[in-house]
Amino acid sequence: MSLIAILISLVLERSFSHLRDYRQFDWFDKYTDKIKKWSDERSWQGPVVVLLILLGPVLAVIIINNLLEGVFLGLFSLVFSTAVLFLCIGPQDIEKQLDSFLTAWDNEDEAQAKEAATDILGEKPPEALSELQQSLVERVLIVGSEQILSPIIWFTVFAMLGSGPLGVVLYRISCHLQSRFGQQSDAFAKAVNRLYAILGWVPAHLVALLFAMAGSFVDVIQHWRERRTEWQDDWQKAASLAVIAGGLGALQMPASVTEDDVSSEDVPQHVRAVMGLVLRSIVILVVIIAIITLTLFGH
Repeated sequence: MSLIAILISLVLERSFSHLRDYRQFDWFDKYTDKIKKWSDERSWQGPVVVLLILLGPVLAVIIINNLLEGVFLGLFSLVFSTAVLFLCIGPQDIEKQLDSFLTAWDNEDEAQAKEAATDILGEKPPEALSELQQSLVERVLIVGSEQILSPIIWFTVFAMLGSGPLGVVLYRISCHLQSRFGQQSDAFAKAVNRLYAILGWVPAHLVALLFAMAGSFVDVIQHWRERRTEWQDDWQKAASLAVIAGGLGALQMPASVTEDDVSSEDVPQHVRAVMGLVLRSIVILVVIIAIITLTLFGH
């Protein structure tokens, strides 16, 4: 059942782009603000507030999942699982953003290329070609992991435990909270960053392994040996650093490049290469899930 939900969600993601408009989290932001305000009035901080925020969506998913289980031979449960997974993928349409950037770059439209790069990076892009290339490559690797591969991984893991939607909702909430509050320095932000790091650690390392399978396995191992001290010293950054190291290794790209190493032709080439790596990794992940499903439930 989980494999079918994953396949349908990916088909919807690629074939019905207008459905992405339903990935609106304004309701969750309002809900979060109310819980934080209510907690602040009682001087509650940190992990307690995060747990209260998680409580509502988690209970809702558990209740709905249990009510729908077995109804019409599990059809309603499949629809619910598919809908939740689809809504939790993204919300950034990285492939469309990259197409806009590459089209502008090929047309030598500097203003449009900068605007597209800003959309991808979420900030003003670097002026130097080497920094721009590195920033785009690393951003695509992180987005591919956080917004596509890791949600599918958590959905699959929790599906084996009885509730795929619960796993993907927990992960998406952690990413959304980290994106919104992670740069702050209060107790709540620290708790949010810890939750994000905990839920991101396992899938990030699996994603790095997927990159190795989709690219150069030997170079991934080499990159990990060279850079593993970076995330050993800061476990809360382990998820993003492991993904970046795995992706750069799979693409046989150095961890850093100088301006002399990059030309204007190299930038679109490397951007296309990293997107291709992410797409191949998605295919590999789905095949692995299919093999596990058939092995466990095929008899």
